[in-house]
Amino acid sequence: MGIMDMVRCPLEIVIPAKATKKRPFIEWSKPVSGEMKFNVDGASIGKPGPAGIGGVLRDHMGVERIRFSKSIGVAESNYAEAMAVREAFIIFLASPWAHSYKLIIESDSKNVVSWVLNPHSAPWRIRNIMVHIENLKTQIREWKYF
Repeated sequence: MGIMDMVRCPLEIVIPAKATKKRPFIEWSKPVSGEMKFNVDGASIGKPGPAGIGGVLRDHMGVERIRFSKSIGVAESNYAEAMAVREAFIIFLASPWAHSYKLIIESDSKNVVSWVLNPHSAPWRIRNIMVHIENLKTQIREWKYF
């Protein structure tokens, strides 16, 4: 369709749909006996925009033990993801299971996973959260992060 055709027949312009990325299907797995798993997520609408965090703690039977969700104000998504991880550590440490169970934290954020494992690689605007997480990690019997 040429330019003149677009001017004469604007209703016949076809704009192809934007291709969407398909996310791989990942099945949730229960932790083994003696472990508890916290699945966490953070999100924002915009960069930055209204943001929130949430998480679910389950035992080795898959039974939900703790759930949280809350607004964190205006933030970008990486900040929200990091805040969700920090909140999971804080909540687990205050729970009755903190000294008798190992903790697994699962997140879908590759950035935050790498920053938790190597806090010095985090951007400066998130570094204070990572330092706090580092401190919280020392108070937990044993933890894993995925």
